[in-house]
Amino acid sequence: MKRDMKRFLAATMSLAMAAALTACSGGNTAETTAAQTAAASEAGDTAKEGETAQEAVAPEGGEFIIGCPQPLTGTNAQPGECALNAVKLAEKQFNEQGGINGKKVVVLSYDDQGLPEEAVKLATRMLQVDKCEAIIGSCISSCVLSSGKIYNDSKIPTFGTGTSPTWMQQGWDYVFRACQNNDFALPLVVNKWKELGVARVATFAGQDDAAVAGVNTIAQLCKEAGIEITTSESYAEGNTDFSGQVAKIISSDPQVVFISTFGPTQPLIAKQLRQFGFNGLCFTKDLYQVDALQVAGAASNGMAFAYPYLTYSSIDECDDPFIKDFLTAYEAEYGVLPVSDCAYRAYDSMLVLKAAAEAAGSTDGEAIAQAMNTLSGIQTLAGMQDFTQGDGEGLHEFNIFVIDDEKYTTWDKWDGTEGYQAVMEASGLN
Repeated sequence: MKRDMKRFLAATMSLAMAAALTACSGGNTAETTAAQTAAASEAGDTAKEGETAQEAVAPEGGEFIIGCPQPLTGTNAQPGECALNAVKLAEKQFNEQGGINGKKVVVLSYDDQGLPEEAVKLATRMLQVDKCEAIIGSCISSCVLSSGKIYNDSKIPTFGTGTSPTWMQQGWDYVFRACQNNDFALPLVVNKWKELGVARVATFAGQDDAAVAGVNTIAQLCKEAGIEITTSESYAEGNTDFSGQVAKIISSDPQVVFISTFGPTQPLIAKQLRQFGFNGLCFTKDLYQVDALQVAGAASNGMAFAYPYLTYSSIDECDDPFIKDFLTAYEAEYGVLPVSDCAYRAYDSMLVLKAAAEAAGSTDGEAIAQAMNTLSGIQTLAGMQDFTQGDGEGLHEFNIFVIDDEKYTTWDKWDGTEGYQAVMEASGLN
């Protein structure tokens, strides 16, 4: 009995320390990950001695265990940390409101490193060792694609937080999305190009699943619209010098550049495009993040995107009451605002998961999955979500935003302004 109690206390303290460090790290990813790794190892050792991690941490039947795999190290550590922070914030809020169906919500965090093979390893651990009952993550689409079948076959409700269409094309009944599917938004982009009379577009893409899927969709839509792809350039993750690709893009004489990259790459390519002389219109496959705007400054002007929401450098900039409440709570909890919309994606996923569990009156995976297809009018940061179309997707409509004078605005408000005229002239679209 004493040995069991020691194992219980050791696992509980280790997991609590890891969660606290994650919440307070403010960007110190290395320290956060080290603490999480140590905690996971200790909890895993406990399980090997005859208990699961869930039994070591939670009273039987009293908790709802949610696994949150996100990239907490590597190129996308900052978006991953924002996503995890948002999930932990929702955990706290839900528990203050009585949990989910009377069960305390317990979030266990994991570092998938943005690597598909690591995501598969973590999926096995989360289900077999930690007995997770639902999954929120990852914001890296290739990680969702590699691990989704494992969750689906185990009948675990899973919310991917990446924007690639590919993992929602697998026909998985237990995998859902409460954020943007780029294939739903990019037709809006190409329709705007047709409206402007764009004839030539160059593309620049990473090699991850979402980036490749985005540029492939654009290529197909452009072919259907009679728009020429003048050149398709790519880069390897970790690269920061894109001068060669930019030179090829400019020499191909595009009117518009489509940028299909991770958020951290956005300010780098924006600055280099402008430095080499391309001052025309650019579209990004995802939201052009507020931290990219802060880093690239005036080079961000003329960057546009189709998306459901924006990120902010201050709460006062936000005029959406629901998002404002979220930002206020996030800042109160962590001392900063989320620089990545991955926080929004993850928080919305938690809101929808809670709504489905409450509609089902159960935290059973099959019951939640069945309830998901009946959900509509679910208020989230992205607006009202509707899952009744049966495609596992909650969002189907988006807005076009653009950056002008280093500030976000809608396309309609930008159209006809001095900044609009300058960018259109640079693109040869006047």
